[in-house]
Amino acid sequence: MTTARERYEAKTRVVTFRVNQELYENLEEIRKEADLSFADLIKLGAGMAREEIEKKLSEISKLQTKLTELRMTIRQEQKTLDAFIETTRKEQLAKLERQYQIYTLFDAGFSTDEVRFKLDISKSDASRHFKEWGELRGERERLQTELLKKCLQNYILRLREYIQYRATGRDLEEAKQRLEYTRHTLIDPSKLTEEEKALLIAEYSYFL
Repeated sequence: MTTARERYEAKTRVVTFRVNQELYENLEEIRKEADLSFADLIKLGAGMAREEIEKKLSEISKLQTKLTELRMTIRQEQKTLDAFIETTRKEQLAKLERQYQIYTLFDAGFSTDEVRFKLDISKSDASRHFKEWGELRGERERLQTELLKKCLQNYILRLREYIQYRATGRDLEEAKQRLEYTRHTLIDPSKLTEEEKALLIAEYSYFL
């Protein structure tokens, strides 16, 4: 048989710690005013500490949740950025490939209209690329020839409109002769005089 003392000691543990004099006096004062034992004070303190610990753990849990959400957002933004970079890279490569095709045709002597039909691009794009190609290659003469052809085409359109709707009598005959001459020079703009070239560029390059 075990004694009551032995059973008590088996069920309980001794906790010993030192505190400074000021804290001891404060604890003693609280204990006497509240009629509590030191064990009661330790229990109360442990309960307060538990609440504080649980509060801190809750805050940590919330911070971890926010951190997880932030990491997910960063990953998603990175994926979006990577997709944008890849799309941009492909677009740039496609533009360079198209530019290479266009320049290759111009190098081979094709006109802007021929390049436009072969590669199915707009008239303005073909003209822009031709200008860039000419400046890059130093093809001043071909640039001027292409410009004169466009001016001649605009002039032909004007002449046709004039002949169809306004010209009569002698003016009509003169307009038809100018139209025939312009069609002839369109095939080879080098046959134009310097004065005619200057006049065409001054009057009809505005409409390009």
